[in-house]
Amino acid sequence: MKARSFKKFFVSIALSAVLTLSSASSVFAATAQLVPAEQSVELTQSDDSDAPAIESSDAQNACASLTAQPGIRQTAASENSVTIQWNPVTNASKYAVNISPLSSSSYRFLGYIGNTRNKAKINKLKAGTAYVIKITALNSSGIAISSRTVGCTTLYSKVKIKSSYASTGRYTFNMQTVNPSNSITGYKVVYQSSAAHKLITKYFNTRYSFTIPISGNTFYQVKIYPYLVLGNKRYVSSTSTDRYISNVITLQKAGNTNSSMSVKWNRTAGADNYSIYIKYPGSSSFKKVKTTTSNFFTLTGMKKNTKYGIKVIANKKMKNKVWHSDSKAYNMSLV
Repeated sequence: MKARSFKKFFVSIALSAVLTLSSASSVFAATAQLVPAEQSVELTQSDDSDAPAIESSDAQNACASLTAQPGIRQTAASENSVTIQWNPVTNASKYAVNISPLSSSSYRFLGYIGNTRNKAKINKLKAGTAYVIKITALNSSGIAISSRTVGCTTLYSKVKIKSSYASTGRYTFNMQTVNPSNSITGYKVVYQSSAAHKLITKYFNTRYSFTIPISGNTFYQVKIYPYLVLGNKRYVSSTSTDRYISNVITLQKAGNTNSSMSVKWNRTAGADNYSIYIKYPGSSSFKKVKTTTSNFFTLTGMKKNTKYGIKVIANKKMKNKVWHSDSKAYNMSLV
């Protein structure tokens, strides 16, 4: 029987599904390669190797949709691996490890574990993907005496932002939902302003929306890392989704003639230039008329008692992408 077991084990290596062993204090390694399954104007805009302990309420929330049978659980996650642990089974000679995408009932055999081991790390998985791991206990005759399954997930390497917008003293991000919903517990957000250059880190225990405080006329760099809570610890993705955000630009009147009006605004820290948009009489949309490094603009050729729309947007170029501040439309008219 042992010879057949070793034969199956080496066959599994040939199929690129390799399982090695460890004690309870040293996580064993296994490998598997699977193909698993606003506002009116929107902004176009630290390493956690030692996962910090957090409140137990977060850990309870992390298991709402990814379910587990009694005696088995996911204990750790990375972007390409999951770690599971189970209660030992009396009279078990070894354990068979199988994996399936959450959306499928077709399992793939990974290998066997001796009865002195009850913990497994499965590598080479797809980021942000849910799986079902099945652990089957076999007696000395190779007969299955129990089987347990656990739903588990790798960490997301990227998350998508559904919408985002500035309001007085704060900036809100609405995140796209993920499936299963509890494959993300919340978000670590690291941000700094172009004016202060001070890194601020906040953790949000919410899957759908969060708000950070912002102030002044400055671009902020925002890095968003999804995290998952397991066993009262927070496992944070190593990959961030980046945004550059800024408040709306407030315009002030700076003089006028019989046919022109001037406006000015405070400069935005970190901005490369400013785009001026005008909505002319009879038009239903704004047209960009100028991009400038100045914080002053004069609209000429105006007619009296006629409304013109104006808005100014700050621009910041980073890595071949231009980010924009939020904007606010104003009306201009000569009496």
